[in-house]
Amino acid sequence: MKYSFFRISLLLSCVSLYVSCGKTVDTPNSEDKGTIIGGVTSSFKDTVSFVSNNITIKYSKTSQCFPSNEIFAFTATPASNLSNATFNWEFGDGQVMQGTSVKNIYEHAGTYTVIVKVKDASGQLLNAISFSIEAYGQQVTPHASFYAQIYDINYLNNYAFTSQSSVQRGALTNYTWDWADGSSTSTANAYTPHNFPQVAEDKTYPVKLIATANSGCKDTATVSVYVPAVYSISGDFDAVRYDACNNEYFIFTPNIKGAPNNATFSWDFADASGTAIGAPIKKAFTYQNNYDVKMTVYLNGKQIYKVSKNVLAYGQNIRPKALMLKNVVSSDAATVKWAFYSQSNIPHGYFTGYLWDLGGGVIDDNFNTYVEKTFQKSTTAATYSVKLVVTGNSGCKDTATAIVTIPAK
Repeated sequence: MKYSFFRISLLLSCVSLYVSCGKTVDTPNSEDKGTIIGGVTSSFKDTVSFVSNNITIKYSKTSQCFPSNEIFAFTATPASNLSNATFNWEFGDGQVMQGTSVKNIYEHAGTYTVIVKVKDASGQLLNAISFSIEAYGQQVTPHASFYAQIYDINYLNNYAFTSQSSVQRGALTNYTWDWADGSSTSTANAYTPHNFPQVAEDKTYPVKLIATANSGCKDTATVSVYVPAVYSISGDFDAVRYDACNNEYFIFTPNIKGAPNNATFSWDFADASGTAIGAPIKKAFTYQNNYDVKMTVYLNGKQIYKVSKNVLAYGQNIRPKALMLKNVVSSDAATVKWAFYSQSNIPHGYFTGYLWDLGGGVIDDNFNTYVEKTFQKSTTAATYSVKLVVTGNSGCKDTATAIVTIPAK
């Protein structure tokens, strides 16, 4: 509607001020910034000039691309013997105008035949000049738009891009993608997949789309596409126990491949002590348990790997204390029978073995907490050493020794 208003206004001006319109010469050139007709225009360009019957016809146009409107400027320069002639322009789109310098806006794209009718002062037709022009029309600049989505959830660097670009008049003919990773794609398809490089750190790519219409006009849209780092990490960790029987502690050391050098390691020891950061890292468990220890690998605060394994810890105070009681059960002229009782204890854990060394090569390892032995009397008194070795479930041991004296006969 704004173009029609211009034409009506311009025609009315020429009717009211016929002389002025007829004599004004508007010759487009490189310095002519155009006339504001329905919007800001660009400079006139692509001037075409030819001579027909002593009349020089020139025409040029402004850019058809936004924010400019495509405007054609026409001039007719007659020979001196036609100085009193009038020039009537028929633009081929139903619009007409009079003057030696005129402009016209073509609403729609197409090939138009322009006719210039030259008349003398009496209105008699002296000459008619016709020529064809190509117009792109108005509103032929596209609007670029697109969205991106992960194509396969198993490959987070594999994206699919779909253009939602449009153009009000005309057709889109090309999509040029600048992936911001050193590569680009030019295609006529609105849908384009792209695999970003697998890199060792998260990256955000400012992906740019340039949409081109058949008018040659372009528009650009940019969307930031986040691509997480891709790692091929394998392995778990080593848990080495030290000083188990006195003050047990572990050294946990990652044993993985493929982790970046600046990765951090977080540990959950499953003992309600919270998380710990470091590698290697020292840890002492208070109580006996089979702990499901988890190691999580982070890069810049983002989890990139996680692994767990069971770690058997015996805890603290796990060394057993060997204790025994002894007493004489019976005695006669030739023998003395002694009884030995284990009074051993273990703060944390349980016993897995009792071994009695009763002397003389007599060994009892049948997990007995009570044993007896008959000693033979000789002509002189004798002393014997009896040992008790207890073993805890941690493998830790302790020994108690009792001395018994056997009187002479």
